[in-house]
Amino acid sequence: MKTNHSEPIKGVLNKLTLADLSIKGKRLFIRADFNVPLDEDLNITDDRRIRSTIPTINYAIDEGAKLIL
Repeated sequence: MKTNHSEPIKGVLNKLTLADLSIKGKRLFIRADFNVPLDEDLNITDDRRIRSTIPTINYAIDEGAKLIL
């Protein structure tokens, strides 16, 4: 019996993005992981997680969505 191993991958790759949706005027819940590493003085030592969400947030704002973070 031949197994098609591409089927699980196909499902993962067929996800919608914000660009595929009409978000103007809609409330949009964005779940972002803002847990960032801190030093002993509670200064953020790596802000990549925060910076990586900015394009998504800006896109949603530009498209007229009402954001819930």
